[in-house]
Amino acid sequence: MASASSLSCDEQLLCSICLNVFTEPVSTPCGHNYCKTCITGYWACSGQTQCPLCMKKFRRRPQLQVNTGFRDMVENFKDMRVREEDGILVKPGEVSCDICLVPKLKAQKTCLGCLASYCQLHLEPHQRVATLKKHKLMDPVSNLEDRVCKKHDKMLELFCQKDQMCVCFMCWKDDHATHEAVPLEHAFRERKVQLDCVTSGMKIKENSKSRSIKEIKYSADQSKKESEKEIADIAEVFTALVVSRERRQAELIEVIQKKQKAAQQQAEDHVTQLEQEVAELRRRRSQMEQLLQAEDHLRLLQRWPSLHLPAHTEDLINLQSHSNPPFMSDLHDLSQQSYVAIVKKAVAQMEKTVSNEMEMLIHEVRLSDAAEEQMPDGFVREVWTPPRDKLMMIQQYDEVDVTLDAYTGHRSLMVSEDGKQLRFREGLPSLTSFFGRRFQQHNFILGKEGFSSGRFYYEVKVGGCQGWTLGVAKESINREVMNLNPEQGCWKLSGWFNSEFQCYISDTFMTAPLQSPQTVGVFVDYEKGEVSFYDVEARTLIYSYSGCVFIETISACKAFLYYMAGTSFNSRPKLYPLFGIFEGDLNNPLVITPVAHPT
Repeated sequence: MASASSLSCDEQLLCSICLNVFTEPVSTPCGHNYCKTCITGYWACSGQTQCPLCMKKFRRRPQLQVNTGFRDMVENFKDMRVREEDGILVKPGEVSCDICLVPKLKAQKTCLGCLASYCQLHLEPHQRVATLKKHKLMDPVSNLEDRVCKKHDKMLELFCQKDQMCVCFMCWKDDHATHEAVPLEHAFRERKVQLDCVTSGMKIKENSKSRSIKEIKYSADQSKKESEKEIADIAEVFTALVVSRERRQAELIEVIQKKQKAAQQQAEDHVTQLEQEVAELRRRRSQMEQLLQAEDHLRLLQRWPSLHLPAHTEDLINLQSHSNPPFMSDLHDLSQQSYVAIVKKAVAQMEKTVSNEMEMLIHEVRLSDAAEEQMPDGFVREVWTPPRDKLMMIQQYDEVDVTLDAYTGHRSLMVSEDGKQLRFREGLPSLTSFFGRRFQQHNFILGKEGFSSGRFYYEVKVGGCQGWTLGVAKESINREVMNLNPEQGCWKLSGWFNSEFQCYISDTFMTAPLQSPQTVGVFVDYEKGEVSFYDVEARTLIYSYSGCVFIETISACKAFLYYMAGTSFNSRPKLYPLFGIFEGDLNNPLVITPVAHPT
């Protein structure tokens, strides 16, 4: 078992890029060590001269020299590790020595000349005999039959660039005589650099997507908390509204009950008074009836003064004075007036007002998510204004944020820090990027954002530029050719202003608008295959491509890279915004502006 110190030593002798023992170790000015091939390939792939560990940037690419002392130490370490591994029995899944009988030992090297694997003991002749020293040794492999040409029984030592396959010398002379072939080591280094670039890009995308996942989860959690708080606040508001309604209902009932109680008390008092008056009238009427029955004239005349009604009691027998008592009008109004009808009318009006306000609120919430909702029946139509033309609808629902990718631009172009302005570079041009990422023949540049579905729209200010080009291009477009047209995966519109404004579609002159546009809007419908250009100020269509074919086939090299990277190829390639500016416009940049929203 290896000790902790030996494990630490092993880690110190591993390159941090390839994670293998150093090969031709070199040191950067910051003091970190890398394989010479690894660090040069990293700089060529990333386009930046910096240390992968401490991220320190260098103004110029350092002149790297192999650290011979460190290299000798690494070689001694390899020899020590090989000697330690001598005599180790082979384990399942490991390559065994072809010479050993039983027990078989673990192979240390595979000879491509002998097509056999050897342990350290049986490898000794290859290190001693002059003829065997010429054989090529490599790390042990088990599939030696796959390295031999099935047709000529020779080692596969060449790689055909045209057919993208490994061949032997006989195959190259017979079937591939007119093809360009390179040694396997050379093709291996190229593929390794390409794979390093792919894996680096995948790692960057992986980190970016991981950050996006965290941000989305955090935003979703925050949105959930805010929504729950808003729902609670809304419930509290409606609860307060219900409490207020119940309080007002109680007040109204109390007022009606008080009025009814007062009228009832007044009626009872008046009934008591009337009953007393009726009793008095009955008593007097009884006395009068007794005198009328008597025949004594003297008695009638003597009693008449006492039976005569005084003035204040004449109202007792006056029927007209009691036909409509004062309180009867209040009782009549209380019984005839319908408070229910008044309440129903008021509640209906409040319900209509609240319902209309709630419809407005719900519709505004839906529009806040850019949802194209149909206006509800009975809604106040003045709060929503439909788009007056197609461009306004595109501006409302299809706008995207676009920035310039400085690593794809021609070396004479310069991009602002915010990625929104494009102008010519003053002074020496920048270096050419690796693997042809930059445009070589045109002053073009791509956007960072790619789109493989749906619709997208952005606006570019071109006023003041003597010449400009706008459009979209496939991610696989060849950036080293002169002619860029729809057949190559590029749909563009160019404008040139000399004495008058001229317009070109795929380098072909077309009838130009009456005046030079100040801002051009670019709209793409991926599903319908349309690319359209609009004059934003005039709100008119300049030109529109239709029937565009955005689907592309994958090359064998790219298919191999995708296979090696373990990823699947998307049959719907991305479209990237394309920008261009002619020479001479040093003080007139091309500017990506926010999308205008006219009212």
